[in-house]
Order: sequence, then C-alpha cells, then structure tokens
Amino acid sequence: MSRKLKGLLLVLTLLGFLSCQKEETPWEIELPPTPILTGTTGWGVVNTSYLKINLNPDDDNYVVTTLREGDLVKIESVHYLKDDGGKALGVWYHISWEDLDGWVEESSLNTYETRGKAETGAELLLNR
Repeated sequence: MSRKLKGLLLVLTLLGFLSCQKEETPWEIELPPTPILTGTTGWGVVNTSYLKINLNPDDDNYVVTTLREGDLVKIESVHYLKDDGGKALGVWYHISWEDLDGWVEESSLNTYETRGKAETGAELLLNR
C-alpha cells in the first residue's frame, strides 16, 4: 500500500472515530417568571365568586388574601409551571392588589391590556 493511501485511511479512520462520540446532554435552564411586556395583557378581573391569592404558584399552604368577583388586579408577570419532565402543568399570574401581591391561576382572571378595559370588563361581568 502506498504511503498516501495509508495516510488517507488513517485520516478517514480518525474522522469516523471522532464522529461517533457520545452526544452531549442539553443544559437544563429554568427561567424566572416572565415580566409582562408593554402592549400585552397587564390587568385582570377576578371571574370567580371568591379567589384565594397564594404566596407561591400552585401552593395553597399560605393564602395572602381572598378577592371577590369583579376585583381588578395588576398582572406583574407570568409563570409557566412544569413538572420534572417538562410537561406543562399550568399558567400562573403574579399579581398585585392594593399593597399585597401573590399568585393566581390563569383561569381565574379575565385579562385586559389596559386598566380602562379591565374596568369596563368588570362592570360587564358584575351587571350580567
């Protein structure tokens, strides 16, 4: 076998070996709650008779306060709750009301872009 052919076989063998390396595991990244961007949903109206505001998302161990149907809240951020496998479990809003803040499930609020639209939505909800 010629020297050039042996060299070519060696290079091809090395390339084959390097291409068979174990895949790297992707990084696990957990992002903080997403702040509401300007121009998107920023206000909510409670759409249930009574709503518990939790200290943490998906945690009924400590209730900050209870709101009533038609109450207006400011939506501060959104949290997408997932299990250990990455499966979506729900969406929670971090809200503020008067001097309090806490977490509520997405389904418990009707959401609006502005406070004015939320006030109109609350009036319609209460006067149905």
